[in-house]
Amino acid sequence: MTQSSDSAQGRLPSHVVRSMRGLDRAELRAWAERGGQRLIEVDLAACADKAAVLRAIAQAFSLPSWFGMNLDALYDSLADLLEQAPMEGYVVLLERLPRTAQFDAEQRAALLDVFRDVVEAFADARIPFRVLYS
Repeated sequence: MTQSSDSAQGRLPSHVVRSMRGLDRAELRAWAERGGQRLIEVDLAACADKAAVLRAIAQAFSLPSWFGMNLDALYDSLADLLEQAPMEGYVVLLERLPRTAQFDAEQRAALLDVFRDVVEAFADARIPFRVLYS
């Protein structure tokens, strides 16, 4: 997305979980705003383990206090967003996803799989949901 935001919109699928590599964050933010999409930014730089990652995501999405702090509850809570989702959809930026001994490659993959399942649910409802991570 180093060219115009309009070309970025054309190149980014409406339902995707992918790396932010090669995408300009400022353009993503402007593109989401211009398109009326709800932008959720989650800065995970201070997170070292799964619990901290889930807390940061819960806070960014304003999940309810009863959120169960596990991947099943994350899926359920994010899928519940379908009821209030803007038709223009969501752009989720998971920035600085940790790579630590307490949040290893397997946990990272499991988290991204939850987001893939959420993206699939939104695709079935024909509401865009894009998750980009770094």
